[in-house]
Amino acid sequence: MTSKTTKLVYFILSHFNGRGNKFLPLLLMAGMILSSASDGFGQAATQALTLEDYKKIASFDLRNPEEDTYLKLESNYVLDREAKPYVFNYSDGVERKIYMYKLLKGAARDEVGTMAVYATPKSLKMIKVCIPGTGADKQVWDYYIDELKHNGEKEPGFLSTLAFALSREYSREHANAGKGTSTVAKEDGDYDFCFPAGSLVTLADGTAIPIERVQAGDKIRSFDLAAHTTRETTVTGLQAHFKAEGIPTIKLVLLPTEEIFASAGAWAAAVPIEIEATGNHPIYTKAGKKEMRQIKEGDILYRYDSARHGFREYKVAAQLPQTHKTVRQVYNLETESGNYLINNTVVLDK
Repeated sequence: MTSKTTKLVYFILSHFNGRGNKFLPLLLMAGMILSSASDGFGQAATQALTLEDYKKIASFDLRNPEEDTYLKLESNYVLDREAKPYVFNYSDGVERKIYMYKLLKGAARDEVGTMAVYATPKSLKMIKVCIPGTGADKQVWDYYIDELKHNGEKEPGFLSTLAFALSREYSREHANAGKGTSTVAKEDGDYDFCFPAGSLVTLADGTAIPIERVQAGDKIRSFDLAAHTTRETTVTGLQAHFKAEGIPTIKLVLLPTEEIFASAGAWAAAVPIEIEATGNHPIYTKAGKKEMRQIKEGDILYRYDSARHGFREYKVAAQLPQTHKTVRQVYNLETESGNYLINNTVVLDK
């Protein structure tokens, strides 16, 4: 056990001494996990979470944690979530979720802690707690533990789900120790594996809707990579990312390969197909997986042709970086098959 863990254990024991709190074992577990994890979190940070920070962030109206994965608060704080939520289904039939956000502060985006959001989707209940990182003083830890006690007493399942999520987060950080990796989605674009609003997703029945209207559970078309045929898949999640200053995208212009190589009298020219996405979104090509920015003129992509009831090869006629245009909101789907169709063209989950 580290020295920080030892200090926190004694602090929790003294804080609740004689109170007979029935949640002490879980509080102690959460505190130990948190303190151990904090030894490796945010060591390079030059700022610490203050009590004023805690109250401001906890009071923020987080409307939809399922979709809101990157949020700026008062231009000084960032909530950043890359991983999926932890989902719990207890015997009482209530679905519970824990969303873990990295808490970043200041222009340098120093990591000062973690925001944990407990939610029960059916009842729309939500509880937010700020987990202090290294550097936070005793006053902040006092407030955090009082929040745990208060919320644990009024909400069944809150402490057990939070303790489990913290355990998994610590295990993941411990496994990545020294490898130079991070679960934080950086503001400079690491999280931007997405498509702009209006990009059309092909549903299982062949109709198409804008990606921002797709919901978890929807049945959509995907590509069987082995058989090169269409197959049905289920959407497991929709991610949305917002950046006020805008997110750059790349546009590909596609034409059927036979229209490029056939003689002038053998075909009637078709309207070029366009697909737009952030530069690091993975696309399925004839040569395998490539990021949008890696795709060159002449690369082959696959596109569903409803008239032929199958996929056709389309060649990239042009790659157009959208340096003159940015979008503020982008979207990505998570699917059971790992791929889906945007403008009938095969793309991959991030």
